[in-house]
Amino acid sequence: MLKIRNRGPLVLLAALALVLAACGADDAEEAPATTASPATTQAPATTAAPTTTAAPTTTAAPTTTTTEAMVDMTPETPDIRVMPATLAQFLPLYVAQQQGFFDDYGLNPEILAFEGGAGRATEAALSGEAHMGYTSWPLAFSLAERGQQLKFITTHAYYAVVDGVDYGTHRLIVTEDSPIQTVADLEGARIGVVARGSNEEAFLTSILLQVGVDPDSVELIEAFWGAHPDLLTSGEIDVGYMIYPFITGIIPYGETEGNGFRSIGDPYIGGMNGIPEMLGPRGAGMFPMAASPEFVAENPNTIRAWALAIRDAAAWIVDNPAEALEISVAVSGVPADAQKNNPPHMYVTWPENLVEQMQRVVDMMVEADLLDEGLDVGAFISDLPFTEEEMIENGRFFPWDPSQLP
Repeated sequence: MLKIRNRGPLVLLAALALVLAACGADDAEEAPATTASPATTQAPATTAAPTTTAAPTTTAAPTTTTTEAMVDMTPETPDIRVMPATLAQFLPLYVAQQQGFFDDYGLNPEILAFEGGAGRATEAALSGEAHMGYTSWPLAFSLAERGQQLKFITTHAYYAVVDGVDYGTHRLIVTEDSPIQTVADLEGARIGVVARGSNEEAFLTSILLQVGVDPDSVELIEAFWGAHPDLLTSGEIDVGYMIYPFITGIIPYGETEGNGFRSIGDPYIGGMNGIPEMLGPRGAGMFPMAASPEFVAENPNTIRAWALAIRDAAAWIVDNPAEALEISVAVSGVPADAQKNNPPHMYVTWPENLVEQMQRVVDMMVEADLLDEGLDVGAFISDLPFTEEEMIENGRFFPWDPSQLP
């Protein structure tokens, strides 16, 4: 539907196409070549895990199925290989590594951190290069339609408006002198996105259809988020579909313009600046860690241990915001002052509305002709050996706002 071409340093999906082909998915879309395999980060020496306290905001128990706790909870695969991005959205993972929460649950993960979009990590989870990798809902839904099913493990970052606080981290950016004022002006625009098959493509297509713009008139140009400002300035793209912290360097958080650029709205949550309501104020966690159904079935205790360690790390972030910022700086390379100008983050393991919002995105993709009807969102949920108490804890929200730090 949308025209695609490459530009700039990318994280691409060619190897993913090879995985699909090898598994009999001959109708997989062609994708460009991937970058080199990521470097493995080395976990520093851990200290005893601090005592966590309850986070200020809670939700009801998630909608996933619960079972009684198993007698033996020892992880089947303690030395798991995991591929996240070096973004604050995955901060609980890096906190769990550095503060010893993985060790508390018998895990010794190898973190294959990289800079880029979900395609590279999804490829790794499907090929066996990693046991778990981060993915995006639209990409996972498209793969499932081709016979490549994934199971979602933990949600991590959550995008929503909670008690009047906007936890969204995505914006459509243009230059200050651009004639584009709203999404209704995107006819014929060249839009920078991080990768094909990403959330960006699915949400943009849906938005364009809803505001009466022909998606076939739009050209998506693949480029890493950090390259978008230069591409906007040079005129190579008209709009950048960007995320924080990459926006921080050009537009201060809470502002709509700065340094020669301006925002025309949040394409995820929507409902403002002419953008239709998309996820809405309730939001969703659209970048889960995922694994193959076979790995989940053979390693229920491993997955349980992972989820509980991530939850404990999120609680630690709430209680230790300054120390969490130091870890985020070390992981992402984004300076502390810049991160303090980012929007606050919301972390959760299994949000209460997970299945509901997954279905909403599936319906959106069907309406945009990106999916056929009939995809079962329940197939992405893992039935794991959590106790009822653990499941309630997994549904809690843990907010982290670096802007409140001195």
